[in-house]
Amino acid sequence: MSEGSDLIVDADGHVCEPADLWEKNLPSKLRDQGIRLRWNADTGFDECWVEDGMATDRGLVGLGNAGESFDQFGKGRHYEDLNPAGFDPTERIKILDEERIDISVLYPGLGLKLGAIKDPDLAVESCKVYNDWIASYADAHPDRLVGVGALPLQDPKRAAVEAVRIKSLGLKAGFARPNAYADRPLFDPVYTPLWEALEENDLPLAFHPAGLTDMPGASRALGHLMAPGTHHALILLFDQQMTLSNLAYGGVLERHPGLKVIVLECGGGWIAHWMDRLDEFEESYGWATPNLSLSAGDYFRRQCWVSFDPGERTAPVLWPLVGKDRFIWASDFPHSDAKYPGVVDELIEHTADMDDEARRGLWGANALAMYDIPVPAPVAR
Repeated sequence: MSEGSDLIVDADGHVCEPADLWEKNLPSKLRDQGIRLRWNADTGFDECWVEDGMATDRGLVGLGNAGESFDQFGKGRHYEDLNPAGFDPTERIKILDEERIDISVLYPGLGLKLGAIKDPDLAVESCKVYNDWIASYADAHPDRLVGVGALPLQDPKRAAVEAVRIKSLGLKAGFARPNAYADRPLFDPVYTPLWEALEENDLPLAFHPAGLTDMPGASRALGHLMAPGTHHALILLFDQQMTLSNLAYGGVLERHPGLKVIVLECGGGWIAHWMDRLDEFEESYGWATPNLSLSAGDYFRRQCWVSFDPGERTAPVLWPLVGKDRFIWASDFPHSDAKYPGVVDELIEHTADMDDEARRGLWGANALAMYDIPVPAPVAR
């Protein structure tokens, strides 16, 4: 990036996949088990089904109603009628222009449920379907849209093969849920082939939470203990904190120094406290960990990034503790909790007093380096 340029890169936006994406494109023997939507006329909501169970009985409208009323949370609204910028890449460019965003990196909507698929064959084939589709979506405007591929951690060896294919499709990272796949925590050596493939292909591993009870984690274990309204605010953070801690204390970051890890959609203001706490506890509990050559904080500074929400106030004061190159930001558009319109205005407001180089890094330079995206010409603002 040239000195003084202020490129805006949304490091975690979302798409809305066609409702019938998997039913149309999976091998015929798997189509009745893949992700599929069914309208429930009695409740007035779309239901999402995966394998033989219902993954979500309402709330799918939240995947694409940014900036709209929360009244009855979209009751009576069909998924296909959500914001067209979720479904159509050309419509997405219009939103980027309105919001003054140079590049948007795209994660799934319905595809966030891929991690909960139990059948490894179905998981692998479903991820292939998604990866082909998101690559095509991003290719419609390759200078502005960047796709991230789905990794089927249900079968780590085949996930390693898919990581290579993700790279060949031009996708810039592979994503997974920060949860135990098939009840195997992410520090389990079973994942080694995948970590090695990601290292060898210089492909970042992005952990994106979903806040559902369909996988082991905070939502399933603690949801019944949470007061109404606290659920989504807490569980995404809890799952990410546990996963990042496991990668550090479990020796994954030690064994795989070239593995790039991206922590998404849980805010960023907690990261300095996490560093201090894990670094301190290593003094008294290091006997229980593998042989670690670095502190947890130093592993993070070496190979991890965390995403801030545009409304957070802590990035300007935390960067000296964490590093200028470790922060990115995300809009979450078109999800219901996205700030729309005005997300870039909010980002600028909350980083106005930030160190210039650190601010440029947060706004876009860090994401470009992290995802290995060529530096574009800035959009006129």
